[in-house]
Amino acid sequence: MTKLLRANFARLTKHCGFRSCMMFMASYGLFMVGTSYYLLCKSGYGILMENMCFGYAGLMGFVAAVFISLFLGTEYSDGTIRNKLTVGHKRSTVYLANLMVNAVGVLAANAAYVAVLLLIGIPLFGPFRPTDPFELLTLTFLTVLMDLSWTAVFTLCSMLNQNKAAVTAVSILSALMLSLASGYIRSRLNEPKVFEPYTYVTDKGYEIHKEAEENPYYLEGTEREVYTFLNDFLPSGQELQILNHDRGRERQMALYSCLVTVLSTGSGIFIFKKKDIK
Repeated sequence: MTKLLRANFARLTKHCGFRSCMMFMASYGLFMVGTSYYLLCKSGYGILMENMCFGYAGLMGFVAAVFISLFLGTEYSDGTIRNKLTVGHKRSTVYLANLMVNAVGVLAANAAYVAVLLLIGIPLFGPFRPTDPFELLTLTFLTVLMDLSWTAVFTLCSMLNQNKAAVTAVSILSALMLSLASGYIRSRLNEPKVFEPYTYVTDKGYEIHKEAEENPYYLEGTEREVYTFLNDFLPSGQELQILNHDRGRERQMALYSCLVTVLSTGSGIFIFKKKDIK
């Protein structure tokens, strides 16, 4: 395992996909700081540092999809995985070594965003002033678990498909579809139970008053429980909750992230052991 990790990390630092993802996330951090500073200069109100610090969450599915599919796709195209197996490394060890390096790469992309935010944002806006420091620690912990779940899912996809172009396309489309699905799920869960009463004036000057009425799209019962489960279970749903600093579902999110990671890794190792490596 040690030799595999050493070789993987050596290749990671030279991999153009990893460097591109790091540069992308650093640039995104710079964009967030620049946007906040522009708003501050123009209107006197900027985005708080504690609100910007998790701005990367909504992009991690795409970053993980691109980085992991390119990194592991190169292993297949260069014959690296076949060589590792030929010299006697166990398939489970090869799989876990790749998973660990992928996890470090994804977390490093997060760190690139945060580093730019701290190095440039603090001199411009001052230090963090969180109303609840425990909230930042909790969201940071949930982010790490979410990254690990994304890593496990895309490592599974990439280790079981030797076509780099195909697995890259499938991974990116999967991240996109999950993000769209989670956006829809979140919008349904945020539907109000009752539409508040309101009054408006017509073009002819008549005043119309509407009484409060129930929202037919409000989710209740089992349907709401299913939507809530999917919102907590899917890494893309967790992205949106972390991005918006949602509270109250931390335990469920942590549990489901661990579950996705374990199930994806376990099934990936099981299938990889039986895979015919060409």
